[in-house]
Amino acid sequence: MNILLLPGAFKGSLSALRAGQILSRCLSPRHHVRCFPIADGGDGFMDTFAALDPKATLIKTRAKNAFLQTRNTSFLLLSDGKTAVLETARICGLGSAKKEELDPLGASSYGVGQVLLEAVKHGATKIYVGLGGVACNDGGAGLSVACGAQIFDKQGRPLPLGAQPLLQAANLDLTTLYTNFKGIQIIGCADVTNPLLGPKSSAKIFGPQKGATPEQVKILDKAMARWAHIIRQAGRQDTSHTPSTAAAGAIAAGLYGCFRAKLLLGANFLLQKAALEMHVPWADLIITSEGKLDAQTFYGKAPLAVLRLAQKYKKPVLFICGQADWKSLTDKKLARTTVAELIDFAPSLEMAQKYAGKYITQIGKLL
Repeated sequence: MNILLLPGAFKGSLSALRAGQILSRCLSPRHHVRCFPIADGGDGFMDTFAALDPKATLIKTRAKNAFLQTRNTSFLLLSDGKTAVLETARICGLGSAKKEELDPLGASSYGVGQVLLEAVKHGATKIYVGLGGVACNDGGAGLSVACGAQIFDKQGRPLPLGAQPLLQAANLDLTTLYTNFKGIQIIGCADVTNPLLGPKSSAKIFGPQKGATPEQVKILDKAMARWAHIIRQAGRQDTSHTPSTAAAGAIAAGLYGCFRAKLLLGANFLLQKAALEMHVPWADLIITSEGKLDAQTFYGKAPLAVLRLAQKYKKPVLFICGQADWKSLTDKKLARTTVAELIDFAPSLEMAQKYAGKYITQIGKLL
């Protein structure tokens, strides 16, 4: 059988690259396998670019994580020497955060701005930013401050970092940010299509996974509305309802509003860039994966792009996930798709997360 592996990451357990290696190893003796790890804007975004450009250089640096602790991180400088690739999940990621660390009202994207500046120092004039998988929801205010923006309250005092202080935002000065990023093109690759505000806002849909209580979700929504207002007041873009501005704790909104970045849906962009569609007709079966299959998968995540490709060519799909939220999937189109959940093989969800590779191997051996 010809099997096309298009694995996505199992957040907090396995990268898309590692999941692909595990499946390839157990399937190759019995089947013809082609493997291409996929990403959207979250975990694995840099890995995809590294696979497409083997001569790219990994630049190691240090930056603040979502909780303003300085940590090791990295970005990719492509072989042209002028294009950099950043992954927000590597800088202020949710997957590496402990439950007790989560601080949705105080967490910040400041470190992303530090890495952006570092990329510019290394000569980058075009920067791709992978947007997804973060532990903050500050609308990109922190990264904007790191890059030179100043946010003031009504008394003209600079605001502290974090989402909650944005409730007091009254004025935004982008003069220094403009100077630092003159001639720099930024392209944000988002993992979702959700807008900053509205019924499917960054706070309402993604705030809870960053540790926000129902009351904190309301605070985050108000803070993001205030942030959108002062960006618009500063003469920049209207970020309120632009598609994908909710991505990565609404870091996408900050990039779009303050930097005039171009926003793309990362999954579609990367599948096209890697020319993966050309392999689909060859396949008898397509396998994709994700940590959790739920309604958020259908907001623009990488596996959704795979499902649409498979439907286009009428190919069967095996969707491997840690767990599926079937209640949220009742109205979703999963025709010709078989779902395999790791929790059906593991004694508990915790074991499925800790030993994901073991249970993926068990599923692979059944094919």
